[in-house]
Amino acid sequence: MTRTHLLAATCVGIAIALTAPAQAGTYAAGCTTEPQASWKAVDTSAAKAVELGYKVAKSKISGTCHEVYATRDGKRFELFFNPVSNTLVHTETKG
Repeated sequence: MTRTHLLAATCVGIAIALTAPAQAGTYAAGCTTEPQASWKAVDTSAAKAVELGYKVAKSKISGTCHEVYATRDGKRFELFFNPVSNTLVHTETKG
C-alpha cells in the first residue's frame, strides 16, 4: 500500500469513528437538531411509552434523544424519542 493510500484509509477510518454514536445504546441517526433548551422533560417521553403500552423501567437523555428502557409482552426494548415532539423515532428489541 502506498503512502497516499495509507493516508486516505486512515482519514476514512477517522471520519467513520467521528460519526459513530458517542456512547453505546445511542440511536445513531439522532432524534433532533433543536437546542436542548427547547426539549421537553425526559419524563414526557416515558409517559408516551406508557401510552403506547410499555412498562417503563428507566429513562434518560442519550445524545440527541430521550432513551426509554421498557418492557412489553415479556420482551425488553430501548425506545428512542424525539425530545421536542415526543415522537417515537426508533425501537430496539433487547430480548
